[in-house]
Order: sequence, then structure tokens, then C-alpha cells
Amino acid sequence: MEATCSPCQGTGGKRREAPSGASDPPAAEPPIKKMRRDSSTDPDDWGRPVRVYADGVYDLLHLGHMRQLEQAKKLFKNVHLIAGVASDEDTHRLKGQTVQTLAERADTLRHIKWVDEVIAPCPWILTPEFIEEHKIDFVAHDAEPYQAVQKSKEKKERDERKKKKSPPVDDDIYGWLKEAGKFKATKRTAGVSTTDLIVRILQNYEDYVDRSLQRGVTPKDMNIGFTTANAIKMKKNMQRWGEKVSDELTKVTLTDRPLGVNFDQSVEKLRNSIHQTYDTWRAHSHKFLKGFARTFEPMKSFIGLHHKGSRHTSDEEDGAASDTSQ
Repeated sequence: MEATCSPCQGTGGKRREAPSGASDPPAAEPPIKKMRRDSSTDPDDWGRPVRVYADGVYDLLHLGHMRQLEQAKKLFKNVHLIAGVASDEDTHRLKGQTVQTLAERADTLRHIKWVDEVIAPCPWILTPEFIEEHKIDFVAHDAEPYQAVQKSKEKKERDERKKKKSPPVDDDIYGWLKEAGKFKATKRTAGVSTTDLIVRILQNYEDYVDRSLQRGVTPKDMNIGFTTANAIKMKKNMQRWGEKVSDELTKVTLTDRPLGVNFDQSVEKLRNSIHQTYDTWRAHSHKFLKGFARTFEPMKSFIGLHHKGSRHTSDEEDGAASDTSQ
């Protein structure tokens, strides 16, 4: 075997130029190794801000998001925090519908004091090229493996493929960053997520609909039917009436006055108030039902507009029909 000579041997210390095409060009440096720009192992000794990247959907920005961003900002003494915001298209396709648009989500993040820079939209799956382009030193996210597809249907299909021993699929989009030592784990805030907030709203759905109707929002604006909106409105009116009756009863029963004439007068007053409130509600509800029934034929028999024994009601309808035909 021949000994391999150094390029400088036999030239008096001068480097000898290799003939063109005599040797292959040096292999490209692996992306992960290329990204290690600082010799010191302690980022606090780098003498520059450590560039930390945290990405997410950040829909309906809440306390959990803010705590995650705070943790990322405080990973080192001097951090330049970059927040990446997923696009509407990627989020809807891979995770689900958002409440806010990309522009709204990104602009909200710009008002968070921990965030120094916002990239919107950002890639759903990070690549070495993206990390190098933005000179990112570390990526901050919670340590749980994060699958590329977050929709339940696709998750189920992937689990089925695993059971059938299909080719393995990387179940953690941050896996390669963890192996490269460029991942920093943050802790999730238990019980706080965008999904949790939406569930809370749905649990009080009728209250929000009723409040919106009182403020002038139309059923069409809320994407609900006229029937649903008015059914909720009637139900809430009944609840408020019941609460009023309960409050009046409490005022009477908790009185410190001795029983006698005044007590009897209070009870009588309460009784009259209850009857008056009930009669008012009954008149309004029946008026609503009659108006609604005229637009929806099957409901007429339900509220008795065509009741055989109600001649007065029939006369009213005949008159209304006559007016309509004119």
C-alpha cells in the first residue's frame, strides 16, 4: 500500500495546487453540524442573544400560550424570541378550524412583551434549511411527541396502519431537533387550551345566544335558525321569571317581622305579582307562537289555532287570511 503524501510535502513548505478534477470536492457539512456556530457549550457565554424559536397556532391567545412564551424567553439570560404562527391552510387541513385568521393571530402575538419577532406563516414541519435561514439556536415546545396530523380521523387511520405493521412513520415533528440537541422543553399549563375555552363557551351556549339576541345580533349572524333562536329566548325568559319569583319568595320568608296582617298583605302582594308576571309572559309567548304558526303550517294544530271548539280563533284567522289575500 502506498503512503499518502501531504499536499505540502516536497514543495519547500509551499502548497501544491491539485490538478483540475484530480480530487473530489469536500463533502457538504451535515445540516445539523453546520448549525452549531458557537464553540462554547453554555449559550449564556456566547456574547450575543440566543435565538429561540417557538411555534404554534396561537388561536384565541390565552394564559397557556403566554406562559409558554415566557418560559421560552427566560431559557437563557439574553434571548431573542421568535414566534412562528401556522398558516390558516395548514391548520385547517392538519388540525382543525380556527376562530381567528392568520393575520389576527400574528398581530396578537406582536403585542406580547416576551415576543421579539413573529414569522407568519411558518412551516408546519421545521426543516434544517428553515433553522439555518433564520439562524435559530433552539426550538422551544412542550416535550410531548407532536404528530404532524392532529385531526382525530387521520390519527385513527395512522394508528390502524401501525397495527397492520405498515412502514414506520415519525410521530414527532420535533424528533430530529431533540436528537441534535437544539430542542428545549417548556411545560404546558394544565386545564388551559383553546379547546378548553371553546368547550366552556359551548357549555353556556344558550346564555351566549340569549345575550347576543338582546344586543341586537340576528340569528343569521350566529348561523342559527329562527326557531332555535326564539326557543332559547323563551326558555331564558322563563328562567328569569322563575328567578324573580324565587327572589320574591325569599324576601317574604326571610322577613323578621311577626306574622299578622302585614305578613298576609305581603303574601297577597307576592301572589298578585306572580300572576301578573305569568299572565304577561303567557300573552307574549302565545302571541309569538301564533305568529310563528302562520309561517309554519304544521304548528297550527300544536297551539290550537285550528281547534274545533275555538270559534273565536278561527274567526281571527279567517280575517287574517282575508287581509292577506287583498
